[in-house]
Amino acid sequence: MICLSKLNMLRYSVLFLLAATSTILVNGEQCQNGGTPINATSCQCPAFIAGANCETVKCQRWGIPDKNRCVCAPGWYDKYCGIRGCRPPNEGNLDNSKRSIIVVFNTKTSMAAQLASLRANFKTMVNSITQNWNNNNQTENWIANYMFYGFVQGAQQLTITKNFTENLEDFLSYLSTVQLTDGSDSQPVLAAVKNSQQTFPLMKSHSIVLVFTDSPASDAMAWSHRFEDKNLEQLCLQISFLWRSKVTFLLSFPEKTDFTEDGVDVYRRLSMSTHGDYIIVKSADETSEILRKVISTSFFPENVGVGFELEVGTSINPTPDNDGDWVFTLLTTAMGDTKDLPDIQGTIVISQGSGYKLVAGRNMKFVTITSANGKYNYRTYLQSKNTLLFDYNSDMMIDVGNGIVHLGVTMHSTIRTFGFPDYLSMSYHVVQWNEKLVREAFIAFRRPQEDCTFEWAFNPWVNTDDCPPGPIMQVHLLNYNGYYKGRVTPGYCDQIAHYSPQVQGFVIPENQNVMVREKTRAITPVESCSINNIDVINDPRLDSPNQFIFILEQHIGNLKVYQTLAAEIEKIVNLVNPVTENSYQKEFTLIVFNDVNSRVLFSSYNPNNFIKKFMEVIPQLEYSNSLQSSLGLLSIVQAQKQNIKPTSQVFYFTNQATTTVAQIDRGWDIIDRNIEFNFFTLADGVTTEIFSLPKPLELVQKMSNGRIIPLSGSENTLVNLFADIMSTNALTTDNENYDCQSSPYKLDAFVEKNVDATVFQMVGTGLKNIKILDADGKTVPVDANAHFQNANFKSLDIDISKYTPGKWTVSISTSRGGCQLTVRHKSRNGVVYGFTDKSDADIVNTQIPLQRSALPTNEPIYIPIRIIQGTQQLAKLTSNLEIQLVNRARYDQPTSYQNTSVLQRDSATCSFNYITPKVTIPRNDLTTFTLTSYDDTNSLILRRIFYYYQHSPADPSVCHGGQVDKYGQCICPERYTGEYCWDRICASGATLSHGICSCSSGFYGDFSFNNSKKKICEKRDQKRNGIQKMENRSSV
Repeated sequence: MICLSKLNMLRYSVLFLLAATSTILVNGEQCQNGGTPINATSCQCPAFIAGANCETVKCQRWGIPDKNRCVCAPGWYDKYCGIRGCRPPNEGNLDNSKRSIIVVFNTKTSMAAQLASLRANFKTMVNSITQNWNNNNQTENWIANYMFYGFVQGAQQLTITKNFTENLEDFLSYLSTVQLTDGSDSQPVLAAVKNSQQTFPLMKSHSIVLVFTDSPASDAMAWSHRFEDKNLEQLCLQISFLWRSKVTFLLSFPEKTDFTEDGVDVYRRLSMSTHGDYIIVKSADETSEILRKVISTSFFPENVGVGFELEVGTSINPTPDNDGDWVFTLLTTAMGDTKDLPDIQGTIVISQGSGYKLVAGRNMKFVTITSANGKYNYRTYLQSKNTLLFDYNSDMMIDVGNGIVHLGVTMHSTIRTFGFPDYLSMSYHVVQWNEKLVREAFIAFRRPQEDCTFEWAFNPWVNTDDCPPGPIMQVHLLNYNGYYKGRVTPGYCDQIAHYSPQVQGFVIPENQNVMVREKTRAITPVESCSINNIDVINDPRLDSPNQFIFILEQHIGNLKVYQTLAAEIEKIVNLVNPVTENSYQKEFTLIVFNDVNSRVLFSSYNPNNFIKKFMEVIPQLEYSNSLQSSLGLLSIVQAQKQNIKPTSQVFYFTNQATTTVAQIDRGWDIIDRNIEFNFFTLADGVTTEIFSLPKPLELVQKMSNGRIIPLSGSENTLVNLFADIMSTNALTTDNENYDCQSSPYKLDAFVEKNVDATVFQMVGTGLKNIKILDADGKTVPVDANAHFQNANFKSLDIDISKYTPGKWTVSISTSRGGCQLTVRHKSRNGVVYGFTDKSDADIVNTQIPLQRSALPTNEPIYIPIRIIQGTQQLAKLTSNLEIQLVNRARYDQPTSYQNTSVLQRDSATCSFNYITPKVTIPRNDLTTFTLTSYDDTNSLILRRIFYYYQHSPADPSVCHGGQVDKYGQCICPERYTGEYCWDRICASGATLSHGICSCSSGFYGDFSFNNSKKKICEKRDQKRNGIQKMENRSSV
């Protein structure tokens, strides 16, 4: 009992510090990667992060580790490539216009002749592979980089050699230095194939992977169709499915090789499963011929027909993109077979060896393979940039998936196409590797979810038990009013193993949850909480921004400013120290829009990649002289869905000539509290109203605590402006007056104590006669502190160590119209608001819930507040919260509604360490909440302004299920939680990832439970009763 008491005392003291300060050490170090300290020795880590201090990143779906981030396969854009719901397509993540060549080479002495062949022929192969046969062999430089992964297992150790370069000559130079050593008869080939595609963060999707070996794979196992086994063959297969790599095995086996042993047969199995090739080569000369004549035809190779171990002839319709396009067919002998390969009518032989034949033809309506003497494989392909991504998954709410069908689980399928002309309809059917039909055709339909990366879906495959375990092939047909374009993609039917239940993690028992949530007590100055909200301790809103999203309107009047932006983008990005030796700190995103569409062009955690792409894309964008009705609101929705590393700052550039934005029924006016929209309005030479901004954008700016920044059409530099914006995280003053011309506008400005930076920003037409006095009446020079300015805007970076903080006075005049003043700080003090109906609640709403209630009366609610102080010496605070009603027709005339005291709560049990008495919040469109805190000496410690918007009329539809209580709080359907009831309550052991359950091995479906027949993730033939709720997580 004594020990327990001491532990509790330690826990309470640590939680008190967590509630009051911004930094706490665990085992002498800070929690990393968004981890939250929960006591002196433990961090609570986010999804896919592990380690005592959350130092280990676990990339999901075969993302490639890169410091503390992951490079994701196409469609899986996210910090750690985790499962997620729909997100707008990130074109940079989906781009397949540049690809990699990866050489996996077994560097044992017996491979000397093969290495010599590779050295002698690689350059010729690359020069040919970049030539388009369908365009008179025109060269296109589509190879982004070259990678070498050498390996040899000797008697004592495994030796790995690696090289990455973007330059062909450098790669050739490296090849000349590769050394060979003696090695064992069998080699870890599968590990090399896997690791070669998990080593280089700049690897592109659709890579051409060439594997050279003369050895059986020592790491191969018996062929298993149960993917829970996680053997290396299955891992290689999954990587190929997700990254769409094209693998060719060049196998120079010695005589009398046993083709039936698993170490050899695995090459056949992997080729069959991934639609790759295995070629038995008899000599180095044959290897040279294959490199020069076969691999060299892989200019954007697109498979249109595949078959393995066939013994009879077959015929396919290759559906080339255009009349006269070349159609290639590679025939290879089946493993261990020595019979002659069949012929194909109407083709010419490009290359032929002892175990392969490559033929090609033009104007081919059919590829007809004559009857064969023995077993053969074929792969028919086109040179085409028109491609598609197709995935299966067990939950239609998941955006993307993979190529695996789990037998006994209802499987959904989704698709995205690239480059194809518009088609009338699309279908796919399933066949086995030997062309036997498995599933009849299903027709595609648009997904009901909005902004999905994979925008098309098909009816679910319910009877998946009908699929024979093993490799399958999807045959895709795009219908063009009677004629078709086709592609084939690899898939696999996976047998589910019978495993024990998932390991039980810590959950709060349901009866305890109910008990503590039903307690009601009168509020006291030291109110304690029933459940501590660990997540809000490190709420990103308490810190500096982590993601920066540029939204560029494609108006020709903006081009000069964009050119300045591109010229200075490196300096701007480096303002926020985006990378350290061990981690990438930030995320950078570019979205562009006009009046036709809005596109997420790319997003990157690597500043160098972002800078390079940004500079490339600005001159390539198409600009319009006028935009009738811009899709800026859609860009705002997309920006929120791309916000993967909050808090985010958005830089939205618009021309004053663009006066209207298209309305969209997408909930654009529900702005997350962890994103700030700043609007840069570019002068059009006509508009005289300096605050000119379409009303919907004006609302977004206000409700997100953003800025309005007028620019001329030809600013020569923007670096200092961004320095003043990107560094600040606290709004203390936001006032405006609609007439600063007739007489100077005099107002108070609030400057906090102990801040790292203070920025005054003033907006007005023809700003003049600006005067600033500090709290002691000392004059603060305006021009000397001006960091960026034009005729209508000034940004002052003031060193307050020279002045007295507190209430300052400001006077502003303009030559015409109104003016505005904002004061912001870079501060280690932080404030987060919440809303709840219970005084002991610590898991609360981030938005005012009353806007969802249709009841005529307003129920009073509590406003919990989390306040942290960044100083070591904690001040005892006296705080007041003022609520003001804002008239959207006159932002300069807010009405004071109520002032209320702020009471302290028990910091050991409440992360929201302060709370107000119950407050009746009026149903006003826009409301400001201003918190002011003083210490014992009456010094201003913090003052924070937050804007909140409420729907009118009330709208419960934002809640999943559409049900609310009398306070407007969402009532969640069974197995859902979160402020808007979109987060699933996953079964024990599963991981909640962006509202979606990421299941443990062998569990499938919506909630990672164990009952696939009920669509909630069943372990086949194994049922468990009941489900336990995990602790509520208030994430939107």
